[in-house]
Amino acid sequence: MTARQSTRQSLRAGVALGFLLLSRDLLCFAAPDAKPVIAPTTTSSVNQGVKRALLVGINNYKAVPHLFGSLNDVAAMKQILITRWGFAPESIVTLTEDAATRAGILRALRQLVSESGPNDTVVFHYSGHGSQVQDLNGDEEDGLDETLVPYDGRTSGVPDIVDDELDAIFAKLRTNNVLIVLDSCHSGTGTRGVDFRPRGIERDMRLDEYRDPAVRPAETGTRAVIPRMQSRQLVMSAVAADQEALDGPIEGEFHGIFTYALSRSLAVSTPGATPRDVFAQVSQELKRLQANLGHTAMPDPQLEGPPALLDRGLLTSAAGTAPAAGAPRLAWLEVQPGPAGQVTLTQGALLGAVPGSTWSIYPPGETAFAPGRAIAVALVTESVGLDARATLRPSTVTLDPGSRAVVQMPAPGSTRIAVRILQAPDVKRKHVEAILKRTIQNVEIVDAGRPARFLIDAGSDMLRLLTPDGRQVVGTFDGRTDQWGQEIARVISRSVGASELLSLDNPASQIRLQAQVVGTPQGSARDIVVVADTKPAALHIRRPNEPRAAQNSLQISVTVNTDAYITIADVDSEGHANLLFPNTYQRPDFWPEGRVPGNRSLLIPDSLTEGGRAGFFWDYGPPAGIDTVRIFATTDAATARLIRDRIRALQASPTGSRGIGAPEPATVSEGLRGLRDDLAGLATRGIVVTQDSTAATTQGPSDWAAASLTIALTE
Repeated sequence: MTARQSTRQSLRAGVALGFLLLSRDLLCFAAPDAKPVIAPTTTSSVNQGVKRALLVGINNYKAVPHLFGSLNDVAAMKQILITRWGFAPESIVTLTEDAATRAGILRALRQLVSESGPNDTVVFHYSGHGSQVQDLNGDEEDGLDETLVPYDGRTSGVPDIVDDELDAIFAKLRTNNVLIVLDSCHSGTGTRGVDFRPRGIERDMRLDEYRDPAVRPAETGTRAVIPRMQSRQLVMSAVAADQEALDGPIEGEFHGIFTYALSRSLAVSTPGATPRDVFAQVSQELKRLQANLGHTAMPDPQLEGPPALLDRGLLTSAAGTAPAAGAPRLAWLEVQPGPAGQVTLTQGALLGAVPGSTWSIYPPGETAFAPGRAIAVALVTESVGLDARATLRPSTVTLDPGSRAVVQMPAPGSTRIAVRILQAPDVKRKHVEAILKRTIQNVEIVDAGRPARFLIDAGSDMLRLLTPDGRQVVGTFDGRTDQWGQEIARVISRSVGASELLSLDNPASQIRLQAQVVGTPQGSARDIVVVADTKPAALHIRRPNEPRAAQNSLQISVTVNTDAYITIADVDSEGHANLLFPNTYQRPDFWPEGRVPGNRSLLIPDSLTEGGRAGFFWDYGPPAGIDTVRIFATTDAATARLIRDRIRALQASPTGSRGIGAPEPATVSEGLRGLRDDLAGLATRGIVVTQDSTAATTQGPSDWAAASLTIALTE
């Protein structure tokens, strides 16, 4: 693939990350009305280079449909990149809303390029609408140019910003250290839901606006920004070419879904993290959002580039050195003490400090954020604008102004299940609403204009349960009787349990855990394309006497970067929790207590044929549907026992059989919330009290991490 093709595809897909030799420095932001001024190069910075960025975000367009999350996207990146990577604010220009006109964006881009030296790092971030227009100079294989839509786009005399223009500008950069983020898409198709909308509008048909040579530079051989293999360019795309980048409400605030997941990944990426590491964290965050939002499918981000770069530290310098010592390990929020036991996390919403999330508090100036060494834990109780109010545990701790908070666990799924009934006759609508309230605990029927987790199409004899955007069918049910109520209740309850399980996450962990269902493909094409595994593995229930294989019996590949205790649990398609490993069937010499060595790829179970070391198999059995598997890795046995005991308590059967005598999904949800509280306490004390009340097991600082797998079972 040529650089021209790579740039074109990135625009088409929606987001491109040109990870060339991105240094440790980070983005900062000027005020929304700030003039485009790039920080001057000083004598002391000539050798190491200056870190420069231009960030563009548009919500309220002049002539096209509005978006809601673009400004939050750039603000979140600002917070993360300043606190995590240490960029100087004066090195960043931000253009938002009516400042982000076509002329304003192009002027700022040209100034950014002209001011940048050969050792500089350059970042361009665009969050807004994208589109297409007919290719007029013959350089596009599909006959279409991809475009960015400025604030004044689609008004008289204002063409979109065409990919040719961007290429011509970026070709003049004297540095190869470039990061480009385009959170947009070209698709103009609509969506039925009001909660999520595509970041794309219909193709511009005003061809006369694009005949100016300044808009469509001639093919001079300089169109390619940088030859891809020579520049060692990596590209991360928010969506595949035939998908839409989405904008919608996440945890009370609007964001671009991809930028939200990417920002969370960058916030906790360790020094020396590779593009694969960052991408894997993006995938995990998308899975959590998938469960919380009720989506059966998410856009598929893609990472592509030369193999050597995929495994090289993302933030290493040109000389291959690691980031400087003392750089913060995690993005952090400033803590402002309040009344006894209360604090405010300044601009907490930008990093996901929403009600229900937990945060570890450290002293001012802290950079290591060592697990188990926090001085307090904060539970967010309410949002006040972008700030977050939280209660402290212990409530008696005294905090100094300027203390720092880092994320410990994201917020769990809401206890309320918001359902919207689509257009239906009034009598039928009331009947459907009555059945839902009778069969689903904590259901809330919401009207159009309010976010919903599920939609119900009751317009015919067949009822359909849909995702919030109305584009994916979760299930179809016979509406001629009332039996559909129990069936929908099971589907929704499973979603709640899976959401709770996925909220048991520890992004601040120093443990790096990777897991994959054996037999599922990994993306590869051109050099390498890695596709996020947000789609469930498509497998089937094992039939009687059917030979055991990867398609009908679960086998997981697990790798952890340190010696650890592994625990594997799942929430099945009916919402029941099950402990899969360790179990009562395994042989004594097969990873006793679940303890596995670090930096080794292990199979659990080790074989799908008789006579293996494990002594057990995980055959897929009824019911069909979606299972969520969660793998926990802990540094100490006590924390592992705590997790396992909580999950065992949710099972009536000690063998963990699917669905047999299992408790109601609502009980599963409550039990998982109890486990959440237990894990939150590990941040400050590193002490675990086991079920044996005669003694407490005192450990060193406890650390834990989790990874998830999604499995779609058919008959």
